[in-house]
Amino acid sequence: MLENKNFDLPNDIEDKILLELIELIHSKSIKKIRDFLDEYTLADIAYATQSLIPSDQLFLLRSLKTADVAELFSYLDEDVQFQLVNNLTEDWGMKLLQELQTDELADILEDLPANLTRKILNHTDQEKRDKINAILSYDDDQVGSIMSVDISTLTNTLTCKKALAKIRRDYRNKVELSHNLYVVNQNGMLLGSIMLEEIVFSDEDVIIDDIYSPARSVYTYDSKEQAALIFADQDRSTLPVINRENYLIGMITSDDVIDVIQEAATEDIYKMSGINPDAAEESYLKTTVKTIVKSRILWLLVLMLSATISQLVIEKFTNISQEFIVHSLHINISVAIIVGLIPVISGSAGNAGSQSSTTITRATALGDLEFKDAGKAILKEVKVASIVGLIMFAFNILRLYLYFLIFKSEASWWALTFVILGSSISLFVVVIFAKFLGTIIPIFAMKLKKDPAVMSAPILTTLSDALSTLIFFGINIGMLALGVALKIVPLAK
Repeated sequence: MLENKNFDLPNDIEDKILLELIELIHSKSIKKIRDFLDEYTLADIAYATQSLIPSDQLFLLRSLKTADVAELFSYLDEDVQFQLVNNLTEDWGMKLLQELQTDELADILEDLPANLTRKILNHTDQEKRDKINAILSYDDDQVGSIMSVDISTLTNTLTCKKALAKIRRDYRNKVELSHNLYVVNQNGMLLGSIMLEEIVFSDEDVIIDDIYSPARSVYTYDSKEQAALIFADQDRSTLPVINRENYLIGMITSDDVIDVIQEAATEDIYKMSGINPDAAEESYLKTTVKTIVKSRILWLLVLMLSATISQLVIEKFTNISQEFIVHSLHINISVAIIVGLIPVISGSAGNAGSQSSTTITRATALGDLEFKDAGKAILKEVKVASIVGLIMFAFNILRLYLYFLIFKSEASWWALTFVILGSSISLFVVVIFAKFLGTIIPIFAMKLKKDPAVMSAPILTTLSDALSTLIFFGINIGMLALGVALKIVPLAK
């Protein structure tokens, strides 16, 4: 019994469903299994089904009514669907697949082997096959690839009475219905939309043409992310999908858009972290170690090589600082004290730049920021950077005084004071500089029509590390030289 899954005692609804499912399957009682559907949603049962061994999954599906099987099947993860499709017997399996909505079947066929795809299409009627081919003809990032094509439409000349009769027929024919119904003319061109309650509560003789409202639509070739933005603006559960000639082709639902938003957010997070977004196609636990390594190693190597610039800057300026401070300024202070401050400066620069980069990248992705707004964005981020930099300047002075009080140094307090001031001024400057870079890089990427999430991370990391180190050394050496010139910092004896 426990061969299905290694799990603890039930501590949530999924585990409870799983335990009951296993008991019912082992009892071989088809009636009890069908009655079980009345206790939980099919989505919850599908989630638990994925934890069953393949033979139990097949027994469960065979025990249910065909319509229930099709709906449960649509909730399963793609890899489980593919595994089941390969194990289904021809007649029963083909009957099950034909119960799926056209867009759901198209999703499955897209990744199946060619021979199995041909077999399934041979059992599919010509009208549905044409719709499947139309969906599969769109790129993965286009609206057409996720639209539902089995939808209910109403001709504008219908009365409310006839419209309700058509809706009932469509329901019996398992057409996908929604709260918003789309109105077309005799040729199938989109006119607008109407809510179900408007039809129900209007007089039977009222013509649909008199009560429908305009509807915002998307084109089949629009990007999925663009459609998601329109959803957010329109506050609707569905949107009609049209072609260039304004013919209604299908619709996209809020369920589709939620998936798009999750995919887009995950993709941007991965890109900004230097991870190949292809690694996000499967859940983390199902992704192999090899796939994860391949998705991460490239940018890690690129960033490691780009860090050579910072390494070179630190090495050269350490030697220059040693020569200048000891032999030219004759100050009794170890260069190690100055070099030890570099990680704080470069780390703060990286963090500050990433904040701006993330904010601007998100704004461009949501359509809140366009290239014409670049000046406003840069000015705002510079103002923010100045305030943040001043706060960090003050805290850094306090931090370093406490540090040198606790960890004593052979250098004089005047020399340390100028180092503290120099590093704090450096911190102020590099925070402004890093936030400026974090703002202009994604804006520049937008101008070049490149993905800001891809360009920002490597360029920002390389530039902020190297240039913040240069700024730090320059200001600190300058501050010590100023201290000597003012005869405040004592010279070495």
